[in-house]
Amino acid sequence: MTVAFRGRPDTRSFGEATTGLPTGNVRHRLSDGAILNLTEVKDADRTGRTYDSPIPPDQPVVDNPGRRGGEDPVVSAAVTWLSRQPGCAMQ
Repeated sequence: MTVAFRGRPDTRSFGEATTGLPTGNVRHRLSDGAILNLTEVKDADRTGRTYDSPIPPDQPVVDNPGRRGGEDPVVSAAVTWLSRQPGCAMQ
């Protein structure tokens, strides 16, 4: 999902880097009938840049999954950024 939004104008990502796992597998049938799946595909964004490792966010925000209650720091950072964008009035 992250790659789908990379390179898009007026778009920003928040949080921590992705795990960076490629997702494009190619199936190869072996002579004994077995099938070998190999990851052979790199994801590419709309600009043609390819990814096969963790993708850092535009704005790093560390989230503590063990926290209880309170505001989500990633959501708070995104809301702050959105509220500063032209035509995006937060209420």
